[in-house]
Formats: sequence, structure tokens, C-alpha cells
Amino acid sequence: MKKENNHRIYLFVAKLSMALLVLVVALSAAGCSGDDPDTSAPQRTVIDRTPDWRGALLYIADENGPVPGWGSVRVYDNVSGFVEKTVEQTAAAGPADVYVTRDGGSMYVAGAENGRIDKFRWDGNNWNRGGVTLELPVTSISAVMPGPDGKLYVAANGGERQGQLFRLDLITDRVEDQPVPFPSLLDVQGAAWSPDGSTVYLSGRSPQGQWRLCSASWPSLSAERCLDLPETTGASKPVVTVDGRSVLIMAPERVLMIDPVSMTVRGTFAPSGNPATMYSDGALSADGNFLFVTGKAAGQFSTLYVVSLADNTTVHTVKNISDTARGIQRVE
Repeated sequence: MKKENNHRIYLFVAKLSMALLVLVVALSAAGCSGDDPDTSAPQRTVIDRTPDWRGALLYIADENGPVPGWGSVRVYDNVSGFVEKTVEQTAAAGPADVYVTRDGGSMYVAGAENGRIDKFRWDGNNWNRGGVTLELPVTSISAVMPGPDGKLYVAANGGERQGQLFRLDLITDRVEDQPVPFPSLLDVQGAAWSPDGSTVYLSGRSPQGQWRLCSASWPSLSAERCLDLPETTGASKPVVTVDGRSVLIMAPERVLMIDPVSMTVRGTFAPSGNPATMYSDGALSADGNFLFVTGKAAGQFSTLYVVSLADNTTVHTVKNISDTARGIQRVE
């Protein structure tokens, strides 16, 4: 009887060991299914990102990061309700803007203080500097924008070439030698294209120092028209609404709504309600019904405002989103 019991115990242990071995092999295979890193956009859990503002993942370029002189990029998740990641960097001094590729695998950070672009790669858990630093023949970068041709356009100022748009090939990470000329603007702050890509809108200063918005056909740059912006001491890069009926300009004290057909100011609104707020940049929700805009008043941290474009009212506010927010991009 004792011998039979020992035999049964032996069989049980053998079966259990075999089951554990199969489980270990399966887990190992799952963890080694490929050599390529996960390049999905950073998110703590797999969630359903709805088209409206509640499902937004926002990348915010912070000119003054946790480390003095470095700057950073804050990744704010509207689902979790707080900053999921802070990416510190050094090559792009005083980050002015940020662009994340559609596949979520690469991030380009533009420096306002030294005319450099720092590239990062997503490894599945964190953004890591990819060893690529792009230097432009300029002293400052204002913004980076994806163009209708799949290239990244860089609004840069200073150096030998003032007020030019440089093209960056995202496949080769090469900046083309010849920038896009636009003589009506000395200090280009940014660019945006109409939904069909046939018209480009650029913000900046005129040779006489007046802040203005200019439009032109793309890519010929013919049929140019400019609107001098009223009572503004600055203007950020433009944002074109999804329907193409409005061009939004973030400026000191308010956001301007421009009619692209008549090139006139259709209206204004102030997301914070505080006339001392300076608005830096904006991004649209996936459905185009909401505007994410960053603003900062003197002596305060930057705040994120979510504005319903149906009536231009602020529906959500997130305080202390960063120290000094500049560029903002929504990423799916």
C-alpha cells in the first residue's frame, strides 16, 4: 500500500512539473516574439481613446523643465488626469515645440534657444535619445509642423537666413539645404495647411514689425494675401480647424479667429478669462470640436484649457501642467 501511494505521489509531481515547464516555455515565447521594440504611444493601460477631448494624449514642450537649462516634454493623459511622463533633454535648449510621428515611434523636440532638433525613440516604456541631433543654420526655432507632403517643416529665425521654413525628411533625418522662401515675413512663428493641402497659412512679423497672418497657395506660394493682426504684441503658429473655415492664432490676452476666405478677424475669445494670460499654442481634438490651448500668466505655471469651438467656452482646465508651456501636440 505504501509503495502504491509513493507511486501516485511520484506521478502527481511529474505531471505538475510538466505543466509548470509548459507554462514557462509559453511565457518565454510570448516575451521573445520579436526583436523590435514596442513603438506604441505611451499610455499606462490599454484604454479606449474616444474622439472627444476626454481621450486626448497631449505632448507639451516645456521651455523650463525640472533641470535648469534643460527643458522637457510633458506627456499629459486626459484619461488618467495627470502627467504620465516627463522627458528631460539637453540638445534642444528651451524647447519651443514637439512633434511625434504617426506611428508613435519617434519624437522631435525643437530648441528655441539654439536652433537644434533633438530626436527621441520610444522603446515601449520610455523615450530615449536616439543619438540624432539636427543643427540648423539659425539661432532659434519657433515651431515644427507636418506638411501635406509628409515632411516636417521647421519655422526658424536668426542666423544668415531669417524667417524661413526648413524641410526635414523624416525618413533620412536630413534637413534640406534650400528653405522655403517667404519674404512677406521676417520672423516666422509657424505654419498650417488647409484640409486639402492647397493653401498654407503662416504667422509672424512683417518687415515693418507688424504681427500678421499670411496665406498663399501651396506649393507654388502664389496668390499671397496678408492680414495685419490688431493690437497684438506676438502671435504663435496658426491652427486650422477641421472644416477649414477658421484659422486660430494664439496671442497675448486672447485667441483670434480668422476667416481664411476674407482674411478678416471673425472674433476672439479668452480661455482663461484673465487678460494677463499669454497663449502659446493650440491643438485640436480628434473630432475637431475642441481646442487644447496652453496659457501662462506672469509668475504662474502654465495652464491647459479645453475650449469647445461650438461656442468658444472653456469646458475644462488643468492647472500647473508645466512651468512654461510652448508647443503642444495631440497624439492618438
